Formats: sequence, C-alpha cells, structure tokens
Amino acid sequence: MTQNPLHEFDSGHHDCSLEELNSRNKQIIFWFSFGLGWLWLFLEVFDILWFWEEFYLALSVSSGGIWWSLLGSLLTGIAVGPLVFAALITSYRTKDVTRKWKEEVWGWLFSINPSIIWALMWMVCLPYTWTILPWGEWGANWWKIFPYAFGLIWIGLVPALLTIGGFFSLLFNPKYVSDEQKEQSDSSEATAEISEPSEE
Repeated sequence: MTQNPLHEFDSGHHDCSLEELNSRNKQIIFWFSFGLGWLWLFLEVFDILWFWEEFYLALSVSSGGIWWSLLGSLLTGIAVGPLVFAALITSYRTKDVTRKWKEEVWGWLFSINPSIIWALMWMVCLPYTWTILPWGEWGANWWKIFPYAFGLIWIGLVPALLTIGGFFSLLFNPKYVSDEQKEQSDSSEATAEISEPSEE
C-alpha cells in the first residue's frame, strides 16, 4: 500500500504533516513581512523612541516624563509583536505540538508585555514619583533600598520574572500530539484491565 506523501513531513517521530508545515510557513512569511513594515510605521511615523527619550531624560536630568515609559513599553510591544509571532511559530514550525500547548504558550506570550509594564510602574515610575529611587549619594539614600527589598521587588519585579520564566519554560518543553495519544492509549488500556472481571 502506497503511503500518502502528504501524511507526514518526514520520518521524525514528532514532525507535523506537510499540510500543517506549509500553513505555518505561510504564517511565518506573512507575520515577518508585515512585521517589518509595522515596525517601521511605529519607529518613523509614530516615533515611539520619543517616549523612551523622555524616560531617559527623566532619570538622568529630571526633565522628562517618567510615566511616558509605560505607554512606550505598550507601543514597543505592539510594534515588535508581528515579528515575535513569526519567531514563535518558527520555534515549533516542523513539530506536531498539541493545540492545548499552543494555546498556553500564546497565552503566556501575550502576558509578557503587561507584566513588563506592571514591573516598570512599580520598580521605576512610582519610586521616581515618591523620590525613593535608590541612587545618588549613598549616605543620604541608603535607606531607599528597603522599600525595594521588602515590597516593591515582590509586587513589581517577581510577577514579571514569573511570567517570562513561565513562557520560556513552556516554550522549551513542547507537548506533542503523539505523546498525548500514547498517554491516552495507555490510560485506556489500564482502565480496561482494571474493569475486566477476574477469572475464578
């Protein structure tokens, strides 16, 4: 019996079908091509670098707008989003990963930018407004490390680190359809053995 050449991309145990591979290739090309123009639009037309210049000026010479950094972070995430989508799809381009795994990894991805904005607000913007950023002359500012150590790091930085860590942990540990099917088959066989009446 002749095997359909479109059934499997190659003989790899976790490789996806050729149809799925072609679909992903098209998605990668689309997101990458669109992403280059999208990024140019944000850099040249919307000038998102202005927000980061204001952020830098606020920190260095206290003459900019520190809170612009939150909008800058949001717009930067939107600007590079399509290119990130292309990179993510490329990471599992040939692999027959489960739908649940893809939904989870994309969910983690979309959580990264809000977590960075949250961290930026608690680690930089609010301390700047409250004048408790721990830099400057050590003799006058040493006590400012304590609000970070006992509160701000745990409120602002830890959630962002957990989100980013969760994303990469899931990304580097994909779940494959073949493994899921094998687990379901083993579970069904075990259940069948338990349910069989014992012979007397």
